[in-house]
Amino acid sequence: MATAKKKAPAADQAAEPTFTKEQLVKSKTLNLPRDAVAAILEDGKVYTKDQAVRLVTDFLERKV
Repeated sequence: MATAKKKAPAADQAAEPTFTKEQLVKSKTLNLPRDAVAAILEDGKVYTKDQAVRLVTDFLERKV
């Protein structure tokens, strides 16, 4: 019996929403220090929520 291949979801359906630096700084659901978000994220780029959290937490937890 032949098995049917599952189709991958379309790129636009599976993509997470992206946000600008300004939107993430003003976000009340991010649960990160706003000044750290503003300092670490770059102007003009868009980030998913997970990307922003990972970048900021990696920076804050770095070894100095």
